[in-house]
Amino acid sequence: MREFLMKLFAMSFFDTGIQITPFSGAHIAYMALIFGGIAAGYAALRHKTADKKEKALRLLAYALAISYFSDFFFHDFVYGGMNMDKLPFHICTVLCPLILVAQFNRNGHKLREPVAVLATLAPMMYLCYPASVGTGEPWCYQAVQTMFYHGVLMAWGILSMALGAVKPEISRAWKSGALLAGITLWAKMGNVMLEHNWFFLEADALYLGLVENGIIPQWLLMVINPVVYFMAVLLLYGVCHGIRKLGHRTVCVPAPVAC
Repeated sequence: MREFLMKLFAMSFFDTGIQITPFSGAHIAYMALIFGGIAAGYAALRHKTADKKEKALRLLAYALAISYFSDFFFHDFVYGGMNMDKLPFHICTVLCPLILVAQFNRNGHKLREPVAVLATLAPMMYLCYPASVGTGEPWCYQAVQTMFYHGVLMAWGILSMALGAVKPEISRAWKSGALLAGITLWAKMGNVMLEHNWFFLEADALYLGLVENGIIPQWLLMVINPVVYFMAVLLLYGVCHGIRKLGHRTVCVPAPVAC
């Protein structure tokens, strides 16, 4: 049985040499599937009742949780042991339990907006440059699980806003900043305890060797990373505001008196 599972979860089935490297054909195909799936989901749900929209978001949250937690049972077959990157100290991995709280806890609505904003941005950044997706073929377990997880994570974030479950207001952007600060401290604690590089606080995210080559001090990453993310948060709020304003104008043009 173990030999069968090792083969089932192997990095390669046909020795094709094909990998999901940034901007490769496999990468572009995954991007098309993920973004196309989100667009299709929005088109199918946009005119549904609020209850059906909420059920769809709950289904995405369940799928995310199953993908994340079940993955730990297969680490031995895929990685030969625990893959430390999968522990909930990276921004994408810690968003899984945060989404469960935001989606299902009775007080989760207080956390839902900043979680939805970060759940849109963090996986989008990863999916646009999947530097750590692994060396396996695009259809191997590691690649499928990684892209599926990040795709569902981003789908929950985007659809939460697009379907109206979350209505971002720039006056509440500070909540995303506070959550980023908390995630930074949480990741740093994990790095200190377990000597890893979660949230890229020990070495830069693009593997440029900025810390190793003495270009910047390591502590500066604790400032740079959350600040860069918060700048992206502000940009996303601006996009949401622009879309709402454009939509309002579109509705108001045919019937200005009614508006």
